[in-house]
Amino acid sequence: MKTPYTPMSATALKEIKAGDVVERMLGFEIPCYLIVQEVTETTIECGWIFDRNTGLEIDEDIPTTVSYLRKVLTEKEKEIVKDGGKLVA
Repeated sequence: MKTPYTPMSATALKEIKAGDVVERMLGFEIPCYLIVQEVTETTIECGWIFDRNTGLEIDEDIPTTVSYLRKVLTEKEKEIVKDGGKLVA
């Protein structure tokens, strides 16, 4: 079953800060969990670079968008992932 495209709001994207754990939807289907390393006026950086206004991945080598940020994990969700559990959408 395909995960529906559920982007974060512009307000939520602007609240992301270094140290947050975000859910990246690779290929718009596969959840990956990343720690935010740096936030600038225009980008969110966590190993990959995302547009701070849209949450879409910025990759100059790929002509199409391949992932987006779906959410910031709560403390409870971080513990589930840390313990090897899987979050259910």
